[in-house]
Amino acid sequence: MNFAASNFGSAKDEIRQAINIVDLVGSYLDLRRQGSGFVALCPWHDDSKPSLQVNPARNIWKCWVCNIGGDIFSFVMQHDGVDFRAAMKLLADRAGIELKQYAPEKHVTPGSPDDKVALMAAAAWAEQQYHQFLLNAPDAEVARHYLEDRGVTPESIEKFRLGFCPDSFSWLLDKARNTPHSPAILEAIDVAGKSDTGRYYDRFRNRVMFPIRDSQSRPIAFGGRVLPNSADKGGKYINSRETKLFSKREQLYALDIASKEARKSRHLTVVEGYTDVIACHQYGVGDVVACLGTALGEKHIPLLRRFADTITLLLDGDEAGQARTNEILEIFVTAGIDLRVLTLPDELDPAEFLIERGREPFVKLLQEQAVDALEHKIRVETSGLNIATETHRASIALEGILSTLARGTSTGALDAKSLRAQQLLARLARQFLLNEADVRDRYIQLCSAAQTQQRPTPAPAVTLEPPKPEYRLSSITMDEIELLEIFVAHHDYACTALGELGELDLSSEAAKVVFRTYRQLEEAGESLDFNRVLSEIEDPQLQSLLVQLVEIADRKAAKATIDVATRLRQLLQKFHRGHEQRIIREKQAFLQQAEGNDQEKHDVFLEILEAKRRQQGIIAPTEG
Repeated sequence: MNFAASNFGSAKDEIRQAINIVDLVGSYLDLRRQGSGFVALCPWHDDSKPSLQVNPARNIWKCWVCNIGGDIFSFVMQHDGVDFRAAMKLLADRAGIELKQYAPEKHVTPGSPDDKVALMAAAAWAEQQYHQFLLNAPDAEVARHYLEDRGVTPESIEKFRLGFCPDSFSWLLDKARNTPHSPAILEAIDVAGKSDTGRYYDRFRNRVMFPIRDSQSRPIAFGGRVLPNSADKGGKYINSRETKLFSKREQLYALDIASKEARKSRHLTVVEGYTDVIACHQYGVGDVVACLGTALGEKHIPLLRRFADTITLLLDGDEAGQARTNEILEIFVTAGIDLRVLTLPDELDPAEFLIERGREPFVKLLQEQAVDALEHKIRVETSGLNIATETHRASIALEGILSTLARGTSTGALDAKSLRAQQLLARLARQFLLNEADVRDRYIQLCSAAQTQQRPTPAPAVTLEPPKPEYRLSSITMDEIELLEIFVAHHDYACTALGELGELDLSSEAAKVVFRTYRQLEEAGESLDFNRVLSEIEDPQLQSLLVQLVEIADRKAAKATIDVATRLRQLLQKFHRGHEQRIIREKQAFLQQAEGNDQEKHDVFLEILEAKRRQQGIIAPTEG
């Protein structure tokens, strides 16, 4: 713990105050009220009776069976499998808080193309220009007709902030004159380009504009759809290139809107186009997003996991849509995400299906015909295959299916001994007209090979770092537990103890780290409130320890017969006596050493005598 180095105290405090722990945990787990708190089935052990507790008064959570707990940060770390910084970023996004860079690697000139604040402002400004032009400009009539023909309503135009860029070489650049948004800034967010001669031009000419937003609904990029019969030789759709604000492999279209529904359902549907997303939302299917010119990939997985436990990949019915699934399937099987796949009939895309057949058949397809991704792979591999006559092709298909299954076992996504795996193997044996034992033997071989590939290559021998200390209640003395209980439950008294004790008065590493954290916060002029201290500590095990301490302290408070001030004074006296005893032992050890002259040893002997008198409350005799 290094408070001075991290310097994230104020940001963490702002996030902690903005997010209610009941709302947070409730978005992941099914909470029910119990007394003054809430309980849920713990997802980290086989829990039949709710043992995960949420204390809204303290803004903390705890599972006593797993012996883990903490605050909002530790919950996200535990649930999403991320480190503290990633959890902080996720929670900041959830709260709509922009994390300030307290120690940037290099100086950024305000208003330059490296200044993300300037880029964000320019992207928001550009979105507004495109949107207003679509709504009001006579030259945008053709774009309005196009959207109307595609079934896009005025409400969706407003909800998704759709726009239009006219067929002009420099319309947006001209609008930006006399604003802070220089041509270099507009190029940095990729709404402007620069020719070989150094002349700037509008990049999205004669295109309907689809703003791409981050999870806080801030514009960070754009997609542009060229109008039919346009002379533009570019692709039908073009997206912003990679910028300091935007990475297409880490963003999803309309996630900021869909996340509201996804947090309730823990489900997201991924489609292929902007207008497909808009159509789904118009028809009341609100947990739908789209990729941005790239297939679902590994970098999308952390983003998806934040909002959903189940992902449905909704494919267009055409051949190209089918061809994209295999690569996606491999990624999701390895990651252990519940991926389902649905192919629409008659080569329809989602917008066409909804317009032609309506919402109810669409929802019914999603609920009843979206199949497990592995099931989908089996169907694709065996489609049109005559097992009896095409033995070579059948062998290749079976090998591909078993290899995919094996990759799932290597990451824990699919238990090789699970009922599901056994059922799949039995089914494959029947389908491929093979002996089940032979299929199982080959599967076991592929599992072994996959696990070997996953196993890291042994590193060369190096000097081992000391093991990380375990912060457990059992490692702390009873006196230290009582001291820390006072700290966490009655922080107003912590300053008194901090003034009279030092880390050397404590024996356990856990107590020393907590004590050090309180001292650093006090020296920085920060609050010593329990939640402020908890948010300052990043180690999940130490957070859990603090939660244990405050729960124990709260239970003891109802039965306490001595006031806090008296308890603390008695405790400090015990620590002072321990301090004296430690000094006596050190001085006695000095007397037993051979070095040192007689005068030094005589002086040390007198010091020991004085220390023992102080311990026993004896007043030293005066001279003369």
